[in-house]
Amino acid sequence: MTNYRIQHVEQIGPCHLYLGDCLEILPHVEKADLGCMDPPYSLTSGGNATQVMGGLFAQEEYDNSGKLMDVVPWGEMSGPIYRALKADADCYIMANDKNIWAAHAAFINAGFDFHNLLTWDKVRATRNRWYMKNLEFTLYLWKGAADKRGINDCGSKQLFLYTDNAERTTGHATEKPVELMRHYIENSSQPGELVLDAFMGSGTTMVACVESGRRGIGIEKDKKWFDVACQRVQDAVDMQVAA
Repeated sequence: MTNYRIQHVEQIGPCHLYLGDCLEILPHVEKADLGCMDPPYSLTSGGNATQVMGGLFAQEEYDNSGKLMDVVPWGEMSGPIYRALKADADCYIMANDKNIWAAHAAFINAGFDFHNLLTWDKVRATRNRWYMKNLEFTLYLWKGAADKRGINDCGSKQLFLYTDNAERTTGHATEKPVELMRHYIENSSQPGELVLDAFMGSGTTMVACVESGRRGIGIEKDKKWFDVACQRVQDAVDMQVAA
């Protein structure tokens, strides 16, 4: 008998999607060749409890505590993610400027090594009194021995320009561009390999897996976004079949 709770699981095309708490589920899934995920993290409103962050977040979803969604502390997630990856796997962890240092410390402490700091230029900026916010960051990490061949596209630079919200249709407040996640996946894995996203959200990483010919494991504890992710992955699979 298992002592963890999977509320529901769907296999859609090359992806297995789990509804439940990633900290409970991660020890029981197949080890992945690559980690690629955007964990939820605390935000700050700059001390103004009535401020809405750039108009992206509804007032009832956000308050001055920095809580937009259920946040797992970096130190609690880093170890389980490390153990869920195969030896010599790469891992991409997204964060903003307020959280990148805490994320870096936690994942290094878990056993990862640091490759590089990647930057996503969202083109459209979030309002801020101390410089407009148009950047998010990705820790590019590895477990074990680094691949001496490097990434698949060695001409890739650290900065990626993809317009935030350009194709966002799900309403998820932190949805990332599929193109960005696909770029990471295609650079650090081979077709048919397994990609892990422990914080699946609306399913962007899993859609990128379908489009790039990779297998995926996605975990999401919010049923609303789990259902959205399932539909997006199904739509991506249907498009592949129709092509």
